[in-house]
Amino acid sequence: ALTFGALALALALVGALAVARTLARPIRRLADAAAQIASGTLSHRAAVDRRDELGALAKAFNAMAADLEASFGKLRRTSAAFERFVPRKFLSVIAPEGIENIVVGTGEHRRVSVLFTDLRGFTSLSEEMSAIDVFRLLNEYLARMGGVIDRQGGFVDKYIGDAIMAVFDDDATDGVLRAVVGMRAALHAFNADRRARGLRAVDAGIGVHGGEVVMGTIGFASKIESTVIGDAVNVASRVEALTKDQGVWVLITGEIVARLREPAAFALRVVARGAAVRGRDEPVDLYTLDDPAPAA
Repeated sequence: ALTFGALALALALVGALAVARTLARPIRRLADAAAQIASGTLSHRAAVDRRDELGALAKAFNAMAADLEASFGKLRRTSAAFERFVPRKFLSVIAPEGIENIVVGTGEHRRVSVLFTDLRGFTSLSEEMSAIDVFRLLNEYLARMGGVIDRQGGFVDKYIGDAIMAVFDDDATDGVLRAVVGMRAALHAFNADRRARGLRAVDAGIGVHGGEVVMGTIGFASKIESTVIGDAVNVASRVEALTKDQGVWVLITGEIVARLREPAAFALRVVARGAAVRGRDEPVDLYTLDDPAPAA
Protein backbone atom coordinates (compact mmCIF):
# COMPACT_ATOMS: atom_id res chain seq x y z
CA ALA A 1 0.00 0.00 0.00
CA LEU A 2 2.84 2.34 0.85
CA THR A 3 4.57 1.45 -2.42
CA PHE A 4 1.46 2.01 -4.48
CA GLY A 5 0.75 5.21 -2.57
CA ALA A 6 4.23 6.51 -3.24
CA LEU A 7 3.96 5.66 -6.93
CA ALA A 8 0.57 7.35 -7.15
CA LEU A 9 1.93 10.44 -5.41
CA ALA A 10 4.91 10.54 -7.76
CA LEU A 11 2.68 10.18 -10.82
CA ALA A 12 0.40 12.90 -9.46
CA LEU A 13 3.34 15.24 -8.94
CA VAL A 14 4.66 14.57 -12.45
CA GLY A 15 1.20 15.09 -13.91
CA ALA A 16 0.68 18.27 -11.91
CA LEU A 17 4.06 19.60 -13.09
CA ALA A 18 3.20 18.79 -16.71
CA VAL A 19 -0.20 20.48 -16.40
CA ALA A 20 1.39 23.49 -14.70
CA ARG A 21 3.91 23.87 -17.50
CA THR A 22 1.19 23.46 -20.10
CA LEU A 23 -0.82 26.23 -18.46
CA ALA A 24 2.16 28.44 -17.66
CA ARG A 25 3.43 28.78 -21.26
CA PRO A 26 0.30 30.48 -22.70
CA ILE A 27 -0.06 32.59 -19.56
CA ARG A 28 3.52 33.80 -19.94
CA ARG A 29 2.83 34.56 -23.61
CA LEU A 30 -0.22 36.58 -22.60
CA ALA A 31 1.82 38.43 -19.99
CA ASP A 32 4.58 39.15 -22.54
CA ALA A 33 1.98 40.39 -25.04
CA ALA A 34 0.45 42.66 -22.39
CA ALA A 35 3.90 44.09 -21.61
CA GLN A 36 4.57 44.73 -25.33
CA ILE A 37 1.28 46.58 -25.73
CA ALA A 38 1.88 48.55 -22.53
CA SER A 39 5.23 49.70 -23.97
CA GLY A 40 3.49 51.08 -27.07
CA THR A 41 3.78 48.19 -29.55
CA LEU A 42 0.06 48.09 -30.25
CA SER A 43 0.48 45.80 -33.27
CA HIS A 44 1.75 42.94 -31.09
CA ARG A 45 -0.54 39.93 -30.62
CA ALA A 46 -0.47 36.98 -28.21
CA ALA A 47 0.66 33.76 -29.95
CA VAL A 48 -1.63 31.30 -28.15
CA ASP A 49 -3.30 28.61 -30.27
CA ARG A 50 -5.57 26.63 -27.96
CA ARG A 51 -9.21 25.61 -27.92
CA ASP A 52 -9.76 25.75 -24.18
CA GLU A 53 -10.47 28.64 -21.81
CA LEU A 54 -6.92 29.99 -22.23
CA GLY A 55 -7.39 30.00 -26.00
CA ALA A 56 -10.64 31.95 -25.59
CA LEU A 57 -8.86 34.37 -23.25
CA ALA A 58 -6.04 34.88 -25.79
CA LYS A 59 -8.56 35.47 -28.57
CA ALA A 60 -10.37 38.08 -26.49
CA PHE A 61 -7.03 39.67 -25.57
CA ASN A 62 -5.99 39.96 -29.24
CA ALA A 63 -9.38 41.46 -30.13
CA MET A 64 -8.89 44.04 -27.37
CA ALA A 65 -5.38 44.81 -28.68
CA ALA A 66 -6.76 45.30 -32.20
CA ASP A 67 -9.41 47.71 -30.89
CA LEU A 68 -6.75 49.62 -28.94
CA GLU A 69 -4.56 49.90 -32.03
CA ALA A 70 -7.48 51.22 -34.08
CA SER A 71 -8.50 53.69 -31.34
CA PHE A 72 -4.99 55.05 -30.85
CA GLY A 73 -4.54 55.32 -34.62
CA LYS A 74 -7.71 57.39 -34.84
CA LEU A 75 -6.52 59.53 -31.91
CA ARG A 76 -3.19 60.21 -33.65
CA ARG A 77 -4.97 61.19 -36.86
CA THR A 78 -7.32 63.44 -34.89
CA SER A 79 -4.38 65.10 -33.15
CA ALA A 80 -2.59 65.62 -36.48
CA ALA A 81 -5.75 67.11 -38.00
CA PHE A 82 -6.19 69.39 -34.96
CA GLU A 83 -2.69 70.79 -35.51
CA ARG A 84 -3.86 72.06 -38.89
CA PHE A 85 -6.26 74.36 -37.06
CA VAL A 86 -4.01 75.20 -34.10
CA PRO A 87 -0.26 75.50 -34.80
CA ARG A 88 2.07 73.19 -32.87
CA LYS A 89 3.80 76.16 -31.20
CA PHE A 90 0.42 77.26 -29.86
CA LEU A 91 -0.31 73.78 -28.52
CA SER A 92 2.81 73.86 -26.34
CA VAL A 93 1.34 76.95 -24.65
CA ILE A 94 -2.39 76.27 -24.51
CA ALA A 95 -2.35 72.47 -24.22
CA PRO A 96 0.85 71.31 -22.47
CA GLU A 97 -1.08 68.33 -21.05
CA GLY A 98 -2.88 67.40 -24.29
CA ILE A 99 -5.58 68.87 -26.51
CA GLU A 100 -8.28 67.27 -24.37
CA ASN A 101 -7.27 69.59 -21.51
CA ILE A 102 -7.55 72.94 -23.33
CA VAL A 103 -9.35 75.58 -21.27
CA VAL A 104 -10.32 79.21 -21.88
CA GLY A 105 -7.95 81.83 -20.51
CA THR A 106 -4.70 79.89 -20.76
CA GLY A 107 -1.99 82.34 -21.84
CA GLU A 108 1.71 83.00 -21.84
CA HIS A 109 3.82 86.11 -22.47
CA ARG A 110 6.11 85.87 -25.49
CA ARG A 111 8.29 88.27 -27.44
CA VAL A 112 7.59 87.75 -31.13
CA SER A 113 7.64 89.27 -34.59
CA VAL A 114 4.23 89.72 -36.20
CA LEU A 115 3.70 89.78 -39.98
CA PHE A 116 0.54 90.97 -41.69
CA THR A 117 -0.07 90.66 -45.40
CA ASP A 118 -3.18 91.64 -47.33
CA LEU A 119 -4.20 91.36 -50.97
CA ARG A 120 -4.75 94.77 -52.56
CA GLY A 121 -7.97 95.44 -54.40
CA PHE A 122 -9.35 92.06 -53.41
CA THR A 123 -12.91 93.36 -52.94
CA SER A 124 -13.15 94.68 -56.51
CA LEU A 125 -11.40 91.56 -57.82
CA SER A 126 -13.86 89.25 -56.06
CA GLU A 127 -16.80 91.16 -57.55
CA GLU A 128 -15.59 90.11 -60.99
CA MET A 129 -15.32 86.43 -60.04
CA SER A 130 -17.69 83.67 -59.03
CA ALA A 131 -17.65 82.46 -55.44
CA ILE A 132 -15.91 79.20 -56.37
CA ASP A 133 -13.21 81.07 -58.32
CA VAL A 134 -12.58 83.34 -55.31
CA PHE A 135 -12.39 80.23 -53.15
CA ARG A 136 -9.80 78.64 -55.45
CA LEU A 137 -7.79 81.87 -55.74
CA LEU A 138 -7.56 82.22 -51.96
CA ASN A 139 -6.58 78.61 -51.39
CA GLU A 140 -3.82 78.72 -53.98
CA TYR A 141 -2.52 82.08 -52.75
CA LEU A 142 -2.63 81.13 -49.05
CA ALA A 143 -0.89 77.83 -49.73
CA ARG A 144 2.03 79.56 -51.45
CA MET A 145 2.41 82.20 -48.75
CA GLY A 146 1.95 79.74 -45.88
CA GLY A 147 4.60 77.43 -47.28
CA VAL A 148 7.19 80.23 -47.21
CA ILE A 149 6.23 81.18 -43.65
CA ASP A 150 6.58 77.58 -42.45
CA ARG A 151 9.98 77.14 -44.07
CA GLN A 152 11.34 80.26 -42.35
CA GLY A 153 10.29 79.20 -38.85
CA GLY A 154 7.04 81.09 -38.48
CA PHE A 155 3.45 79.93 -38.25
CA VAL A 156 0.15 81.29 -39.50
CA ASP A 157 -1.95 82.47 -36.56
CA LYS A 158 -5.08 83.22 -38.54
CA TYR A 159 -6.59 84.10 -41.90
CA ILE A 160 -8.76 87.21 -41.99
CA GLY A 161 -10.46 86.94 -45.36
CA ASP A 162 -7.60 87.39 -47.81
CA ALA A 163 -5.22 88.64 -45.08
CA ILE A 164 -2.64 86.51 -43.25
CA MET A 165 -1.35 87.08 -39.74
CA ALA A 166 1.87 85.14 -39.05
CA VAL A 167 4.03 84.96 -35.93
CA PHE A 168 7.76 84.33 -35.57
CA ASP A 169 9.62 83.59 -32.33
CA ASP A 170 12.01 86.21 -31.01
CA ASP A 171 14.99 84.07 -32.08
CA ALA A 172 13.68 83.98 -35.66
CA THR A 173 13.70 87.72 -36.38
CA ASP A 174 15.99 87.25 -39.38
CA GLY A 175 13.62 84.51 -40.50
CA VAL A 176 10.71 86.91 -40.74
CA LEU A 177 12.62 89.08 -43.25
CA ARG A 178 13.65 86.01 -45.22
CA ALA A 179 9.98 85.07 -45.23
CA VAL A 180 9.06 88.56 -46.49
CA VAL A 181 11.45 88.23 -49.44
CA GLY A 182 10.33 84.66 -50.10
CA MET A 183 6.66 85.62 -50.01
CA ARG A 184 7.25 88.39 -52.54
CA ALA A 185 9.09 86.00 -54.84
CA ALA A 186 6.28 83.47 -54.41
CA LEU A 187 3.74 86.16 -55.30
CA HIS A 188 5.63 86.93 -58.52
CA ALA A 189 5.63 83.22 -59.40
CA PHE A 190 1.91 83.02 -58.55
CA ASN A 191 1.16 85.94 -60.87
CA ALA A 192 3.25 84.41 -63.65
CA ASP A 193 1.08 81.29 -63.42
CA ARG A 194 -2.10 83.36 -63.41
CA ARG A 195 -1.05 85.36 -66.46
CA ALA A 196 -0.22 82.12 -68.28
CA ARG A 197 -3.81 81.04 -67.63
CA GLY A 198 -5.18 84.37 -68.82
CA LEU A 199 -6.04 85.52 -65.30
CA ARG A 200 -5.53 88.87 -63.64
CA ALA A 201 -2.42 89.37 -61.47
CA VAL A 202 -2.77 90.28 -57.80
CA ASP A 203 -0.71 92.44 -55.48
CA ALA A 204 -0.18 92.45 -51.72
CA GLY A 205 1.29 94.62 -48.99
CA ILE A 206 3.26 93.35 -46.00
CA GLY A 207 3.83 94.93 -42.59
CA VAL A 208 6.15 93.64 -39.85
CA HIS A 209 6.53 94.72 -36.23
CA GLY A 210 7.70 93.03 -33.03
CA GLY A 211 7.14 93.16 -29.30
CA GLU A 212 5.67 91.38 -26.32
CA VAL A 213 2.33 89.62 -26.76
CA VAL A 214 0.15 87.12 -24.95
CA MET A 215 -0.40 83.80 -26.71
CA GLY A 216 -3.41 81.93 -25.41
CA THR A 217 -7.07 81.02 -25.70
CA ILE A 218 -10.15 83.21 -25.69
CA GLY A 219 -13.86 82.50 -25.99
CA PHE A 220 -16.18 80.39 -23.87
CA ALA A 221 -16.98 76.73 -23.29
CA SER A 222 -18.67 76.13 -26.66
CA LYS A 223 -16.21 78.12 -28.81
CA ILE A 224 -12.52 78.46 -27.99
CA GLU A 225 -9.94 80.07 -30.25
CA SER A 226 -6.19 80.41 -29.99
CA THR A 227 -4.94 83.94 -30.52
CA VAL A 228 -2.08 86.41 -30.11
CA ILE A 229 -2.93 89.69 -28.38
CA GLY A 230 -0.76 92.74 -27.87
CA ASP A 231 0.34 96.12 -29.21
CA ALA A 232 2.73 94.42 -31.63
CA VAL A 233 -0.23 92.85 -33.42
CA ASN A 234 -2.06 96.16 -33.81
CA VAL A 235 1.04 98.01 -35.01
CA ALA A 236 1.92 95.32 -37.57
CA SER A 237 -1.59 95.56 -39.02
CA ARG A 238 -1.47 99.38 -39.17
CA VAL A 239 2.01 99.36 -40.70
CA GLU A 240 0.80 97.01 -43.43
CA ALA A 241 -1.99 99.47 -44.23
CA LEU A 242 0.63 102.25 -44.58
CA THR A 243 2.34 100.47 -47.48
CA LYS A 244 -0.21 101.96 -49.87
CA ASP A 245 0.38 105.50 -48.61
CA GLN A 246 4.16 105.08 -48.75
CA GLY A 247 4.07 103.50 -52.21
CA VAL A 248 6.03 100.38 -51.17
CA TRP A 249 5.21 96.67 -50.98
CA VAL A 250 6.61 96.12 -47.49
CA LEU A 251 7.19 98.17 -44.35
CA ILE A 252 9.35 96.97 -41.47
CA THR A 253 9.59 98.83 -38.17
CA GLY A 254 12.77 99.86 -36.44
CA GLU A 255 11.92 97.42 -33.63
CA ILE A 256 12.49 94.54 -36.06
CA VAL A 257 15.61 96.04 -37.63
CA ALA A 258 17.20 96.55 -34.19
CA ARG A 259 16.78 92.85 -33.38
CA LEU A 260 18.28 91.46 -36.59
CA ARG A 261 21.35 89.28 -36.10
CA GLU A 262 22.62 89.89 -39.63
CA PRO A 263 21.15 93.20 -40.84
CA ALA A 264 23.75 93.41 -43.62
CA ALA A 265 22.10 90.38 -45.25
CA PHE A 266 19.10 92.53 -46.17
CA ALA A 267 19.01 95.58 -48.45
CA LEU A 268 17.08 97.76 -46.01
CA ARG A 269 16.16 101.31 -46.92
CA VAL A 270 14.73 103.98 -44.61
CA VAL A 271 11.27 105.15 -45.65
CA ALA A 272 10.45 107.40 -42.71
CA ARG A 273 11.86 108.37 -39.32
CA GLY A 274 9.40 108.85 -36.48
CA ALA A 275 6.35 108.07 -38.59
CA ALA A 276 2.93 108.34 -36.97
CA VAL A 277 0.91 105.14 -36.79
CA ARG A 278 -2.83 105.36 -36.29
CA GLY A 279 -3.87 104.36 -32.80
CA ARG A 280 -0.36 104.65 -31.34
CA ASP A 281 1.13 107.68 -29.58
CA GLU A 282 4.76 106.66 -29.99
CA PRO A 283 6.14 107.16 -33.55
CA VAL A 284 8.04 104.39 -35.33
CA ASP A 285 10.86 104.24 -37.86
CA LEU A 286 9.89 102.52 -41.10
CA TYR A 287 12.11 100.57 -43.50
CA THR A 288 11.47 98.75 -46.75
CA LEU A 289 13.24 96.24 -48.99
CA ASP A 290 13.90 96.16 -52.71
CA ASP A 291 11.40 94.11 -54.61
CA PRO A 292 12.99 90.76 -55.64
CA ALA A 293 13.09 90.18 -59.37
CA PRO A 294 9.84 88.76 -60.75
CA ALA A 295 9.89 85.14 -61.89
CA ALA A 296 10.67 84.74 -65.57
